[in-house]
Amino acid sequence: MNAFTTLLWLELRKFGVFGFALLLGVLAWFLVARQIFEWNGNNFESAAVVFATTAVGAVGLSMVFLFALGLDFGREYRAGRWSLLLGSPQPGWLHLAAKAVFGVMVLTLFNGGMWLVQAFWLGQVGISMPFSLGASVWLYLLGGLALVVPALFLGLLVAAYIPGKATLLAFIIGTIGMGQVLEWSARLFGGQFYELLPAWKLPAPSVEQSPAVRMQWDSFPGLPTEAFVILLVLTALFFLVTSRLWQEVEA
Repeated sequence: MNAFTTLLWLELRKFGVFGFALLLGVLAWFLVARQIFEWNGNNFESAAVVFATTAVGAVGLSMVFLFALGLDFGREYRAGRWSLLLGSPQPGWLHLAAKAVFGVMVLTLFNGGMWLVQAFWLGQVGISMPFSLGASVWLYLLGGLALVVPALFLGLLVAAYIPGKATLLAFIIGTIGMGQVLEWSARLFGGQFYELLPAWKLPAPSVEQSPAVRMQWDSFPGLPTEAFVILLVLTALFFLVTSRLWQEVEA
């Protein structure tokens, strides 16, 4: 085993049970969704419940996993294992890359499974949700890297500096304030969306009882490719900053 696969194996040892529990959760939700359709019948009410619960569950559990992935830096620090990890001859970016790859694999399998469960049961009432639609949105998020890398950055930042109460309060307020910054950025650059690059097209869902849904979807231009480029740049920037922060902590 080379250094990278060894680091992946270490991540699997730390989060393997968590990841396996997420996959079991997908199977459990499939069975629960079946019960929902058996109780309420194959109708749009059952489909709406499954759709909403799947979306909320997928987002919520993904956030829990990202939170645990970020907190792992602090756990390593408190356990006194950072001296071993940081004293390794392997560069910091390799450790971060292993964490990022493992996180992306877990999130991809989990969210892909949730999408398949949703698509299967919605198909029972004539609602077609092609897997390519979910894959296109996931690819737009860089396969999950746009979620994992910022979580690693925040986790290492907090673990490295162990903020006190006042600093932590300022950190929380600053994080909340990022929403305003994103709003200003959207207003500033939003006018350039769909202007510089062709739109990121998404495969259309279809509803047998309502063909007009397909026509309405066709009028949707797609996601702005400019936003994808911004996500790509920000993800790379976060990874570089996190790697630099690792070096500072090691020094």
